Amino acid sequence: MPQHQQTKREPQRSNVSCEELLRAIAEAAFFAQDLKLYLDTHPDDKRAVEMYADACRQYKACKAAFEATFYPLTACSAGEDGCWDWPEGVWAPFK
Repeated sequence: MPQHQQTKREPQRSNVSCEELLRAIAEAAFFAQDLKLYLDTHPDDKRAVEMYADACRQYKACKAAFEATFYPLTACSAGEDGCWDWPEGVWAPFK
């Protein structure tokens, strides 16, 4: 198996690092999940519903930015055709 030099791929669209985006994704996902649990017992709390929607939007935006800049986070994000070229070259996180 060929050896590939592992280099960190630089963001193409901003100065936000891989780690910063991953942290933002994790924080938004945690906040959304926490609000979801709260809404299980307080379904009429309109402010919490709005906060939940905002957290979900933030999660989706951060995830989309990360995947556009670095690599897919899930198999479903890898591509619409269900195929990617990782076996043919350097694994995406190391490009």
